[in-house]
Amino acid sequence: MSSNNRGGGCLTAIAVFASLVVFVGGAVLLYLIMSDSPLLRPQQSVVEEQPEEDSRPKSFEEYSWEELSDISRLISAASSDEEGREVASLWGIGIGDMRSVSLTDGRTASATVVGIRADELADGTGKAGLTLLISPISLHKMNSEATCEGGWEGSELRAWLSDQGAALLPDELVERARAVTKTTNNVGLLGDASGVSQTVDTLWAFSLAEVCGDITLFTDEYGDEIRSKTYYLDYTAYDAVLSAEGEQYEYFEERGVTCSSDPNNALSLEYGGADASWWYRTAFPMSGLDYESSYFYQVMSSGYPCTIANPDSEAGVVVGLCL
Repeated sequence: MSSNNRGGGCLTAIAVFASLVVFVGGAVLLYLIMSDSPLLRPQQSVVEEQPEEDSRPKSFEEYSWEELSDISRLISAASSDEEGREVASLWGIGIGDMRSVSLTDGRTASATVVGIRADELADGTGKAGLTLLISPISLHKMNSEATCEGGWEGSELRAWLSDQGAALLPDELVERARAVTKTTNNVGLLGDASGVSQTVDTLWAFSLAEVCGDITLFTDEYGDEIRSKTYYLDYTAYDAVLSAEGEQYEYFEERGVTCSSDPNNALSLEYGGADASWWYRTAFPMSGLDYESSYFYQVMSSGYPCTIANPDSEAGVVVGLCL
């Protein structure tokens, strides 16, 4: 046998061996995939999970609702708020990002990222990744009668949002919204913050505190001392009730929103081509004096952050939801 033939036989053997290695390696990889082996699971933190080549970061408005839901769950799974923010940044999402939302009645609303890991999931598994503000979806009354009894929990607007209101939003968005726990005065007329309670909501109206931060409305108007001319009332207790309804979302904090100021015009709303007021879920807690009926708070049509209005009047519906 010639030396050339011997050399060719050696190369053939090497090729056969390499083919066997590839075949065995592929079989092992297939087994690991099928068995969901931990060897294939990322060992690094959520932040280090780089986007795949075919799913690189996009702008907020370019993602599908399914993709945003997946990203939000990654943010939710982060080990800390700081890491969650890094995950959001990795996928190109930040506070204040906006996109349009096509409603089923033919109108168009906007969706804004107002919080990252800001709301507690109702199932107790941690924080929702993203909180969105959808504005506006409709005009509606808080209640058909001028009462704040039962607060947000007992309001007709809350019931409407869970049914007809939800039907106005895209199905692919609503079906991915996650239930969260919201803290609210669900009594109505209330002078003790210990009476503030929680509801589980998938769609909800924002509270005065979530938009404007710490509340000092009653203290600013009446002072912080009990006075005989005002029925010995402690007005600071009402501020405590209002302030107990959640923390201010980062979006509003960054834009300098308070109960008396909106320097960056973050709260202005148009509906049908006209300026419109919009509801908070916050009931006006005080009774007596010159007040003949009970009220809910809302943003004025001018965009001024805080006023009170009869619950049986129509105002814009601005929706909060978490993915």
